[in-house]
Amino acid sequence: MAFRLSSEWRRLLASSLLCAAFAASGFAQEAADTVAQPAPESAPAMSLDDCLAASLTAAPGLKTAKLSLDTASSQETYTIGGNGLTLGESAGYFYQWPVGTASSASTSSSALGANGNNVKAGLSLTGPSTTLDVSVQPEFPTTGGIATALSATLSQVVYDGYPGGRPTGLVKQAQYTFRIAQVAYDQALETLAYQVKQAYYTLLGDQKSLIAKDATVKQAEIELSQMQGYLTAGRATSLDVLQFQVALTQARLDLRTQQNTIDTDRKKLSLAVGWPLDKAYSVSDVASPSLPSLDPKQALETAYASRPELKTFDLDVAFAGVDLSLQKSQYSPSVSVNGAVGLAQDLTPDTLNGGSISLGATIALPPIYDGKQQASLVRQKANAIESYGVLREQERQSITIAVQNDLFAVKDASDRLDLANQTLDEDQGLYDLQRAKFRAGTASSVDVMTAFSNLAAAQVGLETAKSTYNLSILTLDFDMGQ
Repeated sequence: MAFRLSSEWRRLLASSLLCAAFAASGFAQEAADTVAQPAPESAPAMSLDDCLAASLTAAPGLKTAKLSLDTASSQETYTIGGNGLTLGESAGYFYQWPVGTASSASTSSSALGANGNNVKAGLSLTGPSTTLDVSVQPEFPTTGGIATALSATLSQVVYDGYPGGRPTGLVKQAQYTFRIAQVAYDQALETLAYQVKQAYYTLLGDQKSLIAKDATVKQAEIELSQMQGYLTAGRATSLDVLQFQVALTQARLDLRTQQNTIDTDRKKLSLAVGWPLDKAYSVSDVASPSLPSLDPKQALETAYASRPELKTFDLDVAFAGVDLSLQKSQYSPSVSVNGAVGLAQDLTPDTLNGGSISLGATIALPPIYDGKQQASLVRQKANAIESYGVLREQERQSITIAVQNDLFAVKDASDRLDLANQTLDEDQGLYDLQRAKFRAGTASSVDVMTAFSNLAAAQVGLETAKSTYNLSILTLDFDMGQ
């Protein structure tokens, strides 16, 4: 019977008829007790899409990224509101008593209001560069009659050293901060997808290796049973039987180790997705990830345009540029215009009404000498921009190295996968040949055992090569920012 470690062999060797013959060996039975129990067949098989969808709602890392993005959005809204116009209102009442004996004190309005009842209401429009107050004050003097006072004042900064005004710069900085948070959130999504896919393909590859190692155990049982038959027929020695007993023990220990590897892989995938670590499931087969462009120039151009780290540095430079301009504006003159209008109307007959209008300007000059404080702050802001530029170039070079190495890794993994397929075909042929020669008496059991071990290793090696190839594609895709 030809032996090929594959899924077909797993089904073909499902029969347990040979277990009775193997159980006669106490040495091999002791090894059998060490084999880990496989996952229950009732455990669901999760697809890659299932895992990716679940991670979007359950992954802890994504939750923190969402909170950071929401915080940045709130800060942007707060900054825009704080550097815009605010409309407010006010209302009040007071009663004024006269002081002194002059008759004018009881019949005319003072700076505070008329002697008697006063009601005041007003609106205010304020902002970082604008202040507008409008108020109206009905007065009910104790001497009788009604008077009304209306006033309006305005103050507007027309130049403060920053184009459009310093509040505009602060709003720009808040917008850049929010965009940086958006890039960080997108990066968290990409990293999460990469981690889930990486853990998924690792678990899938180890599941296939488990099938190969399980088939190795079953074939070792067949070999041992046949060798025991040869021993009975006088065509083999007890040493030959012992060799296959050792091989079976080794195969079962490898199977147990592989099962533990799968348990660990499953926990790592659960951790990435956000599932409980004790969740029981397997993963279903999936095609290899799509191979991105392997042209070095195109791959690097894609990485330079897509990597979130470079986008973040670009936004950092833009933020620091605004920060530098704002700092320079602190050393520029600030010009404000001011105006006021006041009107008064006394409804008492034969009483004169009047008002006033004033206009002016204020220029705030920078200090003549400040111990070079301002120059020092400007230099610090300029150094920050230069530092971001240096760090960005370093990151760009790191990306170049990573992508170039990934391109080699994908090509190397592809070639090794082809080699693993060839090696499996070669070891399959050698194993079939040694078994035939052993039956003819021209080969020893050692020859058969060596060929058997090589074939088993080749089958596991093929699954490992497939997994390595898939993971290398994922890494290249991630490092390209896709």
